[in-house]
Amino acid sequence: MNKYVVLLRAINVSGHHIIKMKDLLVSLSSLGYQNIQTYLQSGNVILESENNNVTQLKGQIRNQIQNDFGHDIAVMVFSKKYFVEVYKNNPLLKQMDIDKKKLYVAFLNISPDQVLLSKVIKNFPEIIIMIDKILYVYYTNGYGKTKVNNNFFEKKLKVIATTRNWNTVSNIYQKLIN
Repeated sequence: MNKYVVLLRAINVSGHHIIKMKDLLVSLSSLGYQNIQTYLQSGNVILESENNNVTQLKGQIRNQIQNDFGHDIAVMVFSKKYFVEVYKNNPLLKQMDIDKKKLYVAFLNISPDQVLLSKVIKNFPEIIIMIDKILYVYYTNGYGKTKVNNNFFEKKLKVIATTRNWNTVSNIYQKLIN
């Protein structure tokens, strides 16, 4: 069995795209996935599948959510190995002593153009480091006060993004390795 992290974009936010986690568990179980765990109510899932094709898993899950809940949402699927690398290789933790409450990870569907990224963030105080399709972001003034949020990344970088705070990433990591 292969272990995966599934991140759903923008569910249970401000009353939109409501999906109860117990219903999501039933829905994903019907696809044959096993050992399904959810974390929080914001679309964080760990599951096991014999399928090792991330693209197929993403499509199956997206279709299932649309069929069962009527929501056409972005779904991102990462292998255990990839997610562990994202967690362990956070360059911001290696470079500075920071307040982890201000640390976030934006998971992107594709790698944005670095020139475009540097242009769109140059006037903001956030510290952003891109590795592959991951943006490690330190919000110097906090996430609640920034304009450089998930919607900003999607609009300005022409990507699909879903963002998690470092506490959530850390908790998913702990569940994944245990």
